[in-house]
Amino acid sequence: MTIPEKLKIGAKVYGVEITNKLDVGNVNYSGEISYTDLVIRICPNAQAKMEADFLHEMIHGMLDHLGYIEHDEKKVDELANVLHMVILDNPAVFAPVKEGQHENG
Repeated sequence: MTIPEKLKIGAKVYGVEITNKLDVGNVNYSGEISYTDLVIRICPNAQAKMEADFLHEMIHGMLDHLGYIEHDEKKVDELANVLHMVILDNPAVFAPVKEGQHENG
């Protein structure tokens, strides 16, 4: 899985940074999303950890886009981890369709 440099959620384009400097501090956090600065920050870790953290912050962005203000961290984390497993276990599903190729063949 590739962590992009930018992620578009609705009309907002979030920059994605790999950095040790989080606004919330590093105590028990390895990622954050800023809805005002439009940035997702992920701490450098093992690749799989960074991918799951990126998905976690992406889900926060999606919930914010849908108008949800309160986000249950446990549920967001569970969704991020199961989504990460599904993406890794089914790479063909998420591979881009080549031009001239039908989705079912």
